Amino acid sequence: MLRLITAATSEPVSVAQAKRLLHIDHDALDEDIPGVITAARELVERRTGFALAEASYEWTPVGGRETPLPIWPGETSSEPGAFPVLFTSKPGPVPEPLKLAIVMLVGDMLENPEAAGERVLHENPGFARLVFPFTRVLP
Repeated sequence: MLRLITAATSEPVSVAQAKRLLHIDHDALDEDIPGVITAARELVERRTGFALAEASYEWTPVGGRETPLPIWPGETSSEPGAFPVLFTSKPGPVPEPLKLAIVMLVGDMLENPEAAGERVLHENPGFARLVFPFTRVLP
């Protein structure tokens, strides 16, 4: 189980970038877009296991393993063998395909807010193609 302890303070995609790529030319959603960007980034991180913003987590691994971390790269701050494992994600430069995947999710979340509820929308195959090369397969 992965639990966020300290949220990221910056995002790899700005509100201005998202609005430009989504052709949003008004300010009506400016208060909502930052939260949607955060949600989209977290979804991409969990889907790929690739760190996109620095944040701290508490992780209780299944089966007693301590590595690999569920979001990588990261630095552990807990003692070896201690559970839960405390770590901070340490992202490097964010690949452009993952930035675009975040923007695609932002657009989908803004256009289809009901997708966050019980109704499941089909996954965009373009999104899947963008994140697939960065997806880690964990044991």
